[in-house]
Amino acid sequence: MNLRTELLRPRGKRRRRRSGIALLVAMSTVMILTVVVSELSYTARVRFVIAAHEKERVQAYWVSQTGINIYKLILSANKQLESSAGGMGGMASNFGVNIGDALWQWIPVINTGLMRMLFATGGDIDDVSDDVIDEFKSSGKVSDEIEEASREESRFSDKNFLDFDGDFTAEVTDEDAKLNLSLLGNTPGTVQESAIGQQLYGLMSGEENDAWFRDRNIERWDIIANIKDWVDPDSMGSGRAGGQEDSLYNNRKSPYLAKNAPFDTFDEIRLVDGWQDDIMERFGAQLTIHGSGKVNINTAPDEVLVALLKAYIVPSPIDAECFRLVEQIREYMWFASFQDGKDFARYLTNQGYTVSDQLDDQIGNSSKTFRVVSTGLVGDTSVSTTAIIDYNQSTAGEVTYWRVD
Repeated sequence: MNLRTELLRPRGKRRRRRSGIALLVAMSTVMILTVVVSELSYTARVRFVIAAHEKERVQAYWVSQTGINIYKLILSANKQLESSAGGMGGMASNFGVNIGDALWQWIPVINTGLMRMLFATGGDIDDVSDDVIDEFKSSGKVSDEIEEASREESRFSDKNFLDFDGDFTAEVTDEDAKLNLSLLGNTPGTVQESAIGQQLYGLMSGEENDAWFRDRNIERWDIIANIKDWVDPDSMGSGRAGGQEDSLYNNRKSPYLAKNAPFDTFDEIRLVDGWQDDIMERFGAQLTIHGSGKVNINTAPDEVLVALLKAYIVPSPIDAECFRLVEQIREYMWFASFQDGKDFARYLTNQGYTVSDQLDDQIGNSSKTFRVVSTGLVGDTSVSTTAIIDYNQSTAGEVTYWRVD
């Protein structure tokens, strides 16, 4: 009996040893499978979320195109109206009124909420409650009832074009109402002698601007010359220091060369020495690189009007005089439009001012280049599209710049 026990004892130990290994293998297998399944589940969820966001991004992109296309229709109709010499455009011009820029100015901003409200009410919003209108003004959105009504089939088809998910907000601005920096590349002589140089200096003039530039130790003619050096074809500096244009950029942390070619994008201006954040934040809204270069006097903002008055009235008026004259000009434009630069110069002369002969060629009476920015929103994803539309060659418009953010 003892011998048998002795013979069987090693086998029992081996069984226990083998069962422990099997348990360890089983636990390891379960752990590995848990990790693999968790990783697969996480990866699948990440891919699903990415796909959902990409779907929303694609939808938001095409929703933003709706705003661009609507404004293209409005602007094209505007240009057709302007060119109708024998129609409304011609009759209005006989009374000194230019309606060529009227249509887009009536609708400077458009969004889905506004269109849904108009479609749901048939254009009559008198029946809409004040609470709904207040909500729309604060959030830009309409109630669920109005949204559903705007999705119903139209009288022209079985599907309304507002029957889509998401929203868009679009706005149009007039590039011909701004000062065109690109013109500095084509001006002979010094920047002080160029028309656009004088306009830029006028924009930067005034008591408040004088103090602002003095505090930053910035010479205005120098930074205007830097713009000229960036876009003109030669390599010689136009500022007081002269020398090679590239010397302004050789000692930077990441050196680069002056472009010596026209601007490709508006943001490129920030590469020019002196035209970084402070300058652009203060004056950028009145500047452009697009358009013919003639300022549409009928749509120019107050800042551009002051720049023109300081550039072309001799002697240059003080700030208070400029502000008073701008108010008079605005009152005049309630009833009539300026037909051209000569008409504007004649108006200033009748007010008792002496006007430079250069003014005539710098003024236009119509806008043909526009910036349209449309933002589409689907879910939590937004896509913004910026388009520059040029109507100089065609009433249908030509897209000369396109950017998607």
